[in-house]
This record gives sequence, structure tokens and C-alpha cells, in this order.
Amino acid sequence: MFSAIILAAGSSSRMEGTNKQLAKIADTPVFIMSALAFQRSDKVSEIIIAAPADETERFERMARNYGLTKLKAAVGGGATRALSVKAALECVSEDIAHVAVHDGARPLITTEEIDRVLCDAEEYGAAIGAVKATDTVKVSDADGFVEATPPRETLYYAQTPQAFSKALYLECLEALGDRIENATDDSSIFEMCGKRVKLTEICCCNMKITRPDDLAAAQAIYDNRRMVKGL
Repeated sequence: MFSAIILAAGSSSRMEGTNKQLAKIADTPVFIMSALAFQRSDKVSEIIIAAPADETERFERMARNYGLTKLKAAVGGGATRALSVKAALECVSEDIAHVAVHDGARPLITTEEIDRVLCDAEEYGAAIGAVKATDTVKVSDADGFVEATPPRETLYYAQTPQAFSKALYLECLEALGDRIENATDDSSIFEMCGKRVKLTEICCCNMKITRPDDLAAAQAIYDNRRMVKGL
């Protein structure tokens, strides 16, 4: 079984004063919508929310009010993503063998996509949700000129969830020490330790809420899904 860590402690610096985690899509806060997708997975037995350090009680209360019955706790996040994950890991139940980490600001993830990533993590020890690159990507030199054009078929956009063996994750954290603060995602921590990470292809609609306009786009995608499903 998995413990799902929902990262909701970010500063929302590009949201013009709005906390993106508390903004609503279909009357549901963004981080709650993300967490509910994990609640519906039979592979997830508990959910831990990494919230702003001074708002853990508020986030926990909101989660329970929205029916998050698998919530174990809301913990105070750290100054970086890696430190927030580390704080949440300390709350994971001892009998849990795997952990999944998800950006609370990616509310459009589906439970079916979550389960595919989790299945790969069980099989390979580490797996991340990823989207195949559709654009040509350029590598820049120090002066801003094109240095290389890597083959597009080998490129993926890393997203979340990212799921791992808990034992392997803790092993990597111990080996890296303070260097984890340089990791931009959880996969990077494994890569820095020489571990292989499986790429699990998911839908390109798993967007991250970063700017105010993203909320309208996410709402449109959500409404379209409901219309297609006849809900």
C-alpha cells in the first residue's frame, strides 16, 4: 500500500496574492481536488498533506470537511520541496512500503493515471508520471545560443505523481544529506543516487496551477471532462 504526500506548502509567488492551493475549481479547493483523486485509489491507504507551517490546522480541518477520510495528518512544509517531502515522510506509517508524492497544484490528475504510476513504482521501485514532449527542445550554451537539439522522441516532461519504494527513498535521503535541497523533484533525488526511474506516460491535461489564468484553463478542462462523461 501507498502513503500519498500532497505538497501544498508553496509560496504561490506568481499568483498575484492568491494562494493557489485554496483557489477553487468547481467549488473545491485545488489541493483538496488533488488529494481526493488519491483518496479514490485502492492502492492508497493514507494521505499526508504538507501545508504552510502556520496553517496546518486550517488545511487539516478543510481536508476533513471535504470528506478526506484517508487523511492521516497535515504537517508543516519546509523551505524547499525536498524539505517538505522529508517532513511528510516522518509521518508515514511504519508498515507502509511505498510513497507517492504529488503537487497539490495539479488538481486534474485522475485516479486511473495515479494507479498506473503506482503499479510501475511497485514493479520497478521508482516511477514518475510524465508526458511525451511534442515540441522541439533546444539546449542553450552560456551565451543563449543553440548548442544542441536532442531527439524529441527521447524527451518527456516530468510531472507528478512520483512514487517510490519508501526504503529506497530513505536510503537516498541519507546518502545525499544536505544535497537534497538542490533537487527540483523527487526523481532527481533517485537519479543523484544512480537509481533507475520508470517513466509512466500520463495525460497532457495534468497541468500545474502556477498563474491566475491557469485556474480558468483548469476549470474549462474539468467542465469538459464532466460533459464528456455526462455528469
